[in-house]
Parts: sequence; structure tokens; C-alpha cells
Amino acid sequence: MPAHDALLAFLREHLERDCGGDVHVLRSSVAAAIEELEEGTDTLYALVVTWGQDAGPGYEGPTRWKVVESETGDGPVFASGSVTGFTGADDGQAKIVRAVREHGFEPVGAFLYGFVAGSSVAMVRRRSRPS
Repeated sequence: MPAHDALLAFLREHLERDCGGDVHVLRSSVAAAIEELEEGTDTLYALVVTWGQDAGPGYEGPTRWKVVESETGDGPVFASGSVTGFTGADDGQAKIVRAVREHGFEPVGAFLYGFVAGSSVAMVRRRSRPS
């Protein structure tokens, strides 16, 4: 695996030269580089919403959302938050979309309901940063 070996060699050099030997700094640097590479691609993530009391009768607590790996619907959380102060699912969706955009993601489809009671899922992708 020559490409893998070359990448490891580069990362080792970057770790020592630019990150002061600190793997946490390297991890942050690599994560930022991956985000930059990803902008404008079609890499999809799942936006998972757990509806709260503002969505209507039968719901409790705040409405929470998170952006996770689309392949699993689970895994690392790339962005998350909660929204309140809305009435019904349509108003809630609008507030969630605004919050998700503020975290650098853009919805690419409709919200899907019913897979898990009290929740919905939509697909999102990372937005391009303004130049």
C-alpha cells in the first residue's frame, strides 16, 4: 500500500514539523483539511431530529437534532443542537433548517417521518464556505 505509506510519512512529518508532536493538534488539522476537501462534494450525512413538546401533543422536552454519518445514522456527531419556540412540525422544520445551516450544513431532501416514533430524518451535506 504505497499510497497509505506515503500518507503516513507525510502525517508523521506534519506532526513533528507543524504540530509540535501533539497528536491532538494533528487530529484537528486533519479534520479541518477533510472538511475543506469535502466542501462542494456530494458527501451526505443524516440529520436526525427527535421532536419535543413544541411539535405538538404527545411530545416532551426540547426538540433536538444532530448530523451524523449517513451510512449508519449513528457514529460521530458533526453538529448538534436544539430548537424551541415553534408551533407544529412545519415551523419546527424551518427552525431546524436555519440551525443546521448555521452549523455549515445544507438539507438536500425532505424530512422523512415514522422510522422511529417521535423522530424524523433528512439528508444534508456540508455547505461551501464563502470565498
